[in-house]
Amino acid sequence: MSSIGLFAGTFDPVHDGHILFAKQAIQAARLDKVVIVAEKEPYRKKPYASWDHRQAMIERATEGLLQIDHDYQFASQLAHQHTMKDMLSIANQHYGNEHEYWFLVGSDTFEHMHQWGEIAEKSKYNGFVVAFKNDHTKEWLQQKMSELEKIGMNTELVIIENTNPTVSSSSARSAIKANKPTVNLAPKVSEYIQKHQLYQ
Repeated sequence: MSSIGLFAGTFDPVHDGHILFAKQAIQAARLDKVVIVAEKEPYRKKPYASWDHRQAMIERATEGLLQIDHDYQFASQLAHQHTMKDMLSIANQHYGNEHEYWFLVGSDTFEHMHQWGEIAEKSKYNGFVVAFKNDHTKEWLQQKMSELEKIGMNTELVIIENTNPTVSSSSARSAIKANKPTVNLAPKVSEYIQKHQLYQ
């Protein structure tokens, strides 16, 4: 049995903070592998770059990381899903149904957990690895968990402190548009952005 992390987001573009979070999650939650997938139609954001571009940048940012799943077809199937149940269904088809699953999310995403459609039953997954963002604290997270418990959701949490609070995709896009250096992107991601003239 393997422990597998599902890390979905906009990744527009993927930056060093995203990759660091995946690495920290692997250690903290003892994950055997993580799949990082760009959502095709993010719930709360409209992407600037196409899905193919965003997923291609993820591939380049994670080259050489053996615990990252680089199956393009699997990522494409996951990218269409909008609920926990659907993501777990696709993951079970890909890996088999005898594995432990964790969802990797930022606290800004976890904040809206009560709005997620079709929350999966606790028996279907292990929990969440949560990276603090913005001004969120452990006290804030405890309060959020209390609110979720009132609507019948009780889940395990692994908390990751945000070691790069100033890193964001929006700051990277702004730097690219202003022709400024982007120090928080992998070199191959920067090369890809320049080659395809993204975020200009």
